[in-house]
Amino acid sequence: MQSAIKKRSVWGRYVRNSALAVTAVVALAGHQVEAAQCEHVIVNEWSDGYTAAIRIHNDGGSAINGWSVSWEYQTNEMTNGWNAQFSGSNPYTASDMGWNGTIEPDQSVEFGFQVSKNGGSAETPDVTGDVCTGGNPVSSSAPASSSSAAAESSAAAESSSQAESSTPAQSSAAQSVAPGGAQCDWYGTLYALCDGQNSGWGWESNESCIGIDTCSAQPAPYGPTDGSGTQSSASSEAQSSSLAQSSSLAQSSSPTSTPASSSSAAASEPGDFEGGCDGYATRYWDCCKPHCGWSGNVPSEIEPMNSCGPNNQVLSDPDAASSCDGGNAHMCYGLAPYEVSENLSYGYAATSSGDVCGRCFQIEFTGQSENAPGDPGSSALAGKQMIVQAINIGHDVAGGQFDIMIPGGGVGAFNGCSNQWDVSNSELGAQYGGFLSACKDELGYNASLEQYKSCVTNRCDNIFASRGLNKLYEGCMWFAEWFEAADNPSLRYREVACPAELSGGSGMNRSALGDISQSCN
Repeated sequence: MQSAIKKRSVWGRYVRNSALAVTAVVALAGHQVEAAQCEHVIVNEWSDGYTAAIRIHNDGGSAINGWSVSWEYQTNEMTNGWNAQFSGSNPYTASDMGWNGTIEPDQSVEFGFQVSKNGGSAETPDVTGDVCTGGNPVSSSAPASSSSAAAESSAAAESSSQAESSTPAQSSAAQSVAPGGAQCDWYGTLYALCDGQNSGWGWESNESCIGIDTCSAQPAPYGPTDGSGTQSSASSEAQSSSLAQSSSLAQSSSPTSTPASSSSAAASEPGDFEGGCDGYATRYWDCCKPHCGWSGNVPSEIEPMNSCGPNNQVLSDPDAASSCDGGNAHMCYGLAPYEVSENLSYGYAATSSGDVCGRCFQIEFTGQSENAPGDPGSSALAGKQMIVQAINIGHDVAGGQFDIMIPGGGVGAFNGCSNQWDVSNSELGAQYGGFLSACKDELGYNASLEQYKSCVTNRCDNIFASRGLNKLYEGCMWFAEWFEAADNPSLRYREVACPAELSGGSGMNRSALGDISQSCN
């Protein structure tokens, strides 16, 4: 009934797609260039926050070397970001990280950030500077003005139910059509299907594309499409072939969907789970820098994860020392799990050692607990699924064990949270198992599920909500609500291609390696 974890631990995340493209004005460090097209895109939006990206496309005949942008909100507040160096506190400034400072002609760079609405609605501020003053905004397949799109997005978020607010909505800024009209509906976002490769992610015609086999390994109704929401005949044939040869995410023969609103896509349940390996889930959040945050711990072809300072701002040095080793690098708050739909969530986890960084796994909970017989939370969790990305290892994490990163899940062998959050060790709950284990010690092991959930919720309020740690609070409440406060639930799992939201959130995208394994670890 404890989640045992020892490891070093930073970050990633978030969901739901609601796109908005606006003209951005970007400053080039050192001199003025007027040959870049720029767009600001709201990538994922939920009730009290969103993630956004600023994209810079070089339309000129010479390379852009170095860039920076600035913007300011009325009520919104940036909480973390990735793929840029951030400074300032409203107005904010983002500059390149060196490795992404050069933009060759007809190429693009992009960085992302997470924003709290802070009691207001999603804002689309101007991005000031010089590099885009002579260019035109990048056109999207469904352009919208900042005012009308923001109003529509806000209205949709306010009128949707909880399940509907978790619904993936198609991102117009990411839509692109491959020859013949075939596209990949990647968990609610449309991308082109690659012409030159069948697996992994690629880059063709100056934009991201997805191989047909990778695209096909998604639950219904996602996968190859003709761009109108209907599976294309050519893509359908390739998908059937791919699914016959792969044990990745199985396509449901009778997909279930729930209408969200007139302006959003339909909610979808995950596909049927077939095959896989036996395992179980534990939980932790130790505030340390994860194993995959060091450049030497990830494959040379991919970037290491970002790390955050004590105030949750992204650090520029990928090899900064962990806070649990006397350094300044912490786990970023964006790694908290979140709900995609009633029966599907995304998150991050520690796994057993090996070449795990950036790999994703689909897991389905069986209704049993690994070591808490009769646990009511595990029973209530039965049939729900998660997709988790491995970002850490634990030397005492067994094969088939997924130590899910959950705020309030227990610090395990290392504790970087007391100093970061200015809390006592006792407030963090049990060292192994966190809030829930402390609640079971307090209430006994025969209390009702509602009593356990209420106890955990109170601790979420006292530690996170009271300190304004909103993203940690959301992840803690996710554990009590969606995860049903399950205690080390048993599961089935298999490795799958990573959803773009998880790869984009962590910064680790190993899809080009094409090395998904179906073996049990």
